[in-house]
Amino acid sequence: MSDPDQHMNSTSRLFGDERGFTLIEMMLVVGIMGALAAMAMVIGPSFAKQARADSGTVQILELLRTARETAIGQRRNIQLRFTGTNSMQTAREEIAVAPAPPATTVLRSLVLENRVEFTLVGGLGDTPDGFGGLPLTATAFGPSPTRTFTSEGTLVDANGDVLNGTIFMSIPNVPNSARAVTIFGTTGLMRTWRWNGAAWV
Repeated sequence: MSDPDQHMNSTSRLFGDERGFTLIEMMLVVGIMGALAAMAMVIGPSFAKQARADSGTVQILELLRTARETAIGQRRNIQLRFTGTNSMQTAREEIAVAPAPPATTVLRSLVLENRVEFTLVGGLGDTPDGFGGLPLTATAFGPSPTRTFTSEGTLVDANGDVLNGTIFMSIPNVPNSARAVTIFGTTGLMRTWRWNGAAWV
């Protein structure tokens, strides 16, 4: 017959000690969880605002790229129109049939989400690309009433001259939400910028 004590000892060695957590271990876990929760409360709102500002940049960039690709693909001029403080459109210039004037067809309308607006944040100045010009405005493309992507993918003004420009945006009263998209007119190259609290990066 086997010895019950010997059987219990071998079972204990097989499955390990089942004592549970000590009070010190529990306090340590609760302390770590509290520190993580405090960090989340401090970092969370700032991170959410940054994410909302970034979403506006993504929307604008997607609209601009689609407009340029459409101009090249359809061999038509595509106009960029700023229709409000947080909205814009793209429109295709149709082939004119004399004597009727050239017509346009709106292809897409965009309203920026998450309270993002076309606006300048005081004191930040232009991006390193320097396409904003003077005086600096939120949609800085100079005095031209139209901004158009051509079938070659360049951005031009009303006279057909190559046009560089910058679109500035932010969430009102949140300086570190400032973002910008620059367009190099000759190639249609687009670049995004973010204000990090000290400089455009």
